Amino acid sequence: MDKLKAIQYFLAAAQSGSLSAAARQQGVTLQAVAKLVRALEAELGATLFQRGSRGLQLTADGTQYAEACAPLLAQLQAADDGLRQSRQRPQGTLVVGGTPFLLQHGIVPALSAFHASHPDLTLDLRAVLHLEEAAAKDCDLLLLHGWFEAGAWVRRELPVMAQVTAASPDYWKRQGFPRHPRDLAGHNCLCYRNPYGKLLDLWRYRQVGAQDAQGAQGEVVEEVVVRGWLHSNHRDNLLALALDHGGVVRIAFATAQAELASGRLVPALVDWELMDPPPLAMYFRPELRRTLRLRVFADFAATRCTELAQVTDALGHASVDGRPAWHQGNSRRASSWLSQR
Repeated sequence: MDKLKAIQYFLAAAQSGSLSAAARQQGVTLQAVAKLVRALEAELGATLFQRGSRGLQLTADGTQYAEACAPLLAQLQAADDGLRQSRQRPQGTLVVGGTPFLLQHGIVPALSAFHASHPDLTLDLRAVLHLEEAAAKDCDLLLLHGWFEAGAWVRRELPVMAQVTAASPDYWKRQGFPRHPRDLAGHNCLCYRNPYGKLLDLWRYRQVGAQDAQGAQGEVVEEVVVRGWLHSNHRDNLLALALDHGGVVRIAFATAQAELASGRLVPALVDWELMDPPPLAMYFRPELRRTLRLRVFADFAATRCTELAQVTDALGHASVDGRPAWHQGNSRRASSWLSQR
């Protein structure tokens, strides 16, 4: 016997005073209702209804049982409704880790609108640079730049963001505006140290349709070993010095839109593509992939990153040609690869 259904049919019959009315209400046959009510009475060893010419009447036992079961059934219905609502409306806490610069300049500016759509969802943002660092283990979802092996994580590729070479107007005025990537060799270039500990002091540029040394048109690649007096594994430090007229920074156009639009930073070499932009990917735990709170944030983050990748405003494009050769090996500088070729 399905006891829950038996109780539902019993209460419906008690409220309507009729087995046939209970059957119509429950969308089943009269025989189904009568069978389960009889089985319930047999299990309880009690008569729940008196059947007469005036229809069904609850017995004393039936009244007592109905008064006890009605609130329990209502409570169960409320639990069902609450679960359905929670599945339709994301709730709880989602721990999101990511590259600090991307979170601060790309994701956080759009979070107020996201929260307005999902007010019951709490986000816990964590600074994470590497998929294998301890902080990543506490996260439900990660947004990371770099060439990482997904391992047990589910990986979702996101669009690559084009990068620009930029400095403040005052810096360019004092130090000279570069007309060719080779001109950067004489500038204070602010170098990023990636999560693997490698200093990215090799800036590679590509120009399609340019003339090479022999005068032939095609793809020209220029590799410049840059030097500067500030290195950092946090791009905000490099951006801050560039805004203070201290040097040249390589930065994703999308995450420096405000500075570029206001003229606080001025891009150079805009007819050259900066090569080797790190790929961007989302990583999340497979056991959470079907939870609503993860799905809604994952969709939001993917849409946001796609929007950011599309706002280059003709100041460059980006393509990933696979993991660059300088990324391999244990050398501490990307430029060390040149001597190993």
